[in-house]
Amino acid sequence: MRQISGLGSWIWQRISALYLALFLMYFISSFILLDRIDYNRWLEWNTHPVNSILLFIGFIMIMLHAWLGIKDVIMDYVHPVVARAVVLMFFALILIVCLVWASQTLMMAMLK
Repeated sequence: MRQISGLGSWIWQRISALYLALFLMYFISSFILLDRIDYNRWLEWNTHPVNSILLFIGFIMIMLHAWLGIKDVIMDYVHPVVARAVVLMFFALILIVCLVWASQTLMMAMLK
C-alpha cells in the first residue's frame, strides 16, 4: 500500500506563497511609482493585459494556498470521515465561489 506524502502539497504551498509575495511587491511598487492614485489609475492598472493576467494568477494562487492550508488543518483535526468530507466540500465550494466572483470582477473591469 502506498503511503500518502504531503510533499506535493508542501511544495505547492511554498510556490503559491512565493508568487503571492512577489506579486505583492510588484503591486505595491507599481502604486508607489504612480504620481497619484485614483479610480481611473486603478482601472487603467487593472485593465493592462500583463497586470490582469498576474492578478488572475494571484487569485488562483490565493485560493490554492487557502485550500492547501485549510485542507491540512481539517485533515488533522476533523476525524470522522463523513464530517471531514462535508467540511472539505463546504470550504471547496466557498473557495470556488470566491474564485468565480474574483474572475467576474476582473472581467467586468476589463470590459469597461
